[in-house]
Amino acid sequence: RGASLMALMASFPHVKERVKNWDEEVKKARYLVNELEKIDIKQLGEKPKNHDLIKLDTPVYDNIAKTHKKKGYFLYYELKDRGIIGMKPGRTRKFKISTYGLSWEQVGYVAESFLEIGGG
Repeated sequence: RGASLMALMASFPHVKERVKNWDEEVKKARYLVNELEKIDIKQLGEKPKNHDLIKLDTPVYDNIAKTHKKKGYFLYYELKDRGIIGMKPGRTRKFKISTYGLSWEQVGYVAESFLEIGGG
């Protein structure tokens, strides 16, 4: 028990710093969701989003994967080619993404990339 409490106490300053800009981080997540909903991507869970971690239902990418030569891996490679990393290979139907720590320019680039890949 003591070690867990010490770790919690040690991390508190970082957590306190992290939440200083929380409203801005939530705005970025909401912006990304609004952009992605233009191509039939749906945010799962609480709406409007009050967190940077977003779970998405993405049938548009799942449909592309059915006919793409790389199947479910196409999205991973498309994003990787654009410098967007962290996507698990093979995920096209549902996945989670986070906007935490991204600049507005980066959030815009991520949104634009997802829209281009989805044909929007």
